[in-house]
Amino acid sequence: MDLSKPQKIQASATTHIELPKIETSLTVAQLAFLCRLFHDLGYFTNGTQIEMLKVISTHFVTSNAKDISLNSLRAKYYGTDESTKKNVKAKLIEMLNHLNHSHK
Repeated sequence: MDLSKPQKIQASATTHIELPKIETSLTVAQLAFLCRLFHDLGYFTNGTQIEMLKVISTHFVTSNAKDISLNSLRAKYYGTDESTKKNVKAKLIEMLNHLNHSHK
């Protein structure tokens, strides 16, 4: 075996594991806006936004959407209304207050 050259490894079988979806009380718009914030600030570092949005739409559910449409999530990611921004800001403040009071 010549280790100086890249080697191809053939997998004999693929394993498929069914994971439960993560349930959130956020709306699809709020979830999309939080993802945008994380991406814009460099906390999510995937090459493209679409990769991240595919994962979110596949692995998250909201109280109103048991299946999050990738197109809906993408539209809300790029077009955030003021109400969503206000609600996410309130949730971030709530998190900061929780952090300040419970983790001293």
